[in-house]
Amino acid sequence: MAVSTNNITLDSLTLPYELRWVDEFAWTSIVSNSERTLQGVNIVESSQFAGQSGRSIILESDQAWITKTNLETLHTWSKILGKEMTLTLQGGTAYTVRFNHDDSEPIIAEQVKQIAELAATDEYILTLKFLVV
Repeated sequence: MAVSTNNITLDSLTLPYELRWVDEFAWTSIVSNSERTLQGVNIVESSQFAGQSGRSIILESDQAWITKTNLETLHTWSKILGKEMTLTLQGGTAYTVRFNHDDSEPIIAEQVKQIAELAATDEYILTLKFLVV
């Protein structure tokens, strides 16, 4: 069975193909720190590290809808401390990721239909935040 390169998957869960990696180019492998001495000389220390560990992957779209059942699966996974997953993006590039709990909630979901009780098949607009490990 051929795997479609148009799908986005997180382990065994197929995610909405409309999700886009919005912070793909907001990352660099170079870090630096500068400090002035008492004499006014600027000392800059820089380093480049191999790999992509710590890189942020934020997937979002106002057209990316996910069912309540799949959202509940993601939410359950997000509560497992240190859970590592394989995120495969469109085109087949795969990353080992964890949910990013650093700044805010790693999953943001908004009901598509603003009703009190949703069925398992009702949908949410989705944003996911990961860190590459």
